Amino acid sequence: MKNYIKNLLIITLLTGVLNAYSDGIDNIYSFIGVQGGYSKYDNIDAPTIGFTYGKQNSEWRTAINYNYANSSNNSFHSLILQVDRGILTELFKEYPFKPYIGFSLGAMQHTKGSFDDRGYLFGGNIGINYVLNNSIDIDLGYRYMDTSKLKKISDRGDLMLSLHYYFE
Repeated sequence: MKNYIKNLLIITLLTGVLNAYSDGIDNIYSFIGVQGGYSKYDNIDAPTIGFTYGKQNSEWRTAINYNYANSSNNSFHSLILQVDRGILTELFKEYPFKPYIGFSLGAMQHTKGSFDDRGYLFGGNIGINYVLNNSIDIDLGYRYMDTSKLKKISDRGDLMLSLHYYFE
């Protein structure tokens, strides 16, 4: 449990630093969100649910995601920092579609019966936001990550559909 608290503190500090970097560029908006999707852990497929908190401006988005997945006797918990940058922003300036690309890093726990394994995740992500209005957007994204220190899982792919609510 100490490692998860330590990892949460590190991710929180990274989020603060990344948001402070972008503070002078543009207005920053905070958001919360819910996610649903499908995850593939090597040869294990599982439906996934999650929650997100983050901040973004017109170019950058930084978010912390908690995800949970369960398939037969396997359960997966993860805490992931995701940093995205809008791409083709000039091309999509007049449209509600906002494509992005980014990277992710985090920690994951895999439990199966009495087996309990913990490790780290790192990888990339790509997706597209659809802005409904000034307060809500829908995000369809794919995230692929390799693992470190996990004994039975070497990689993970997530296809996620998210709904974000902006405040501030």
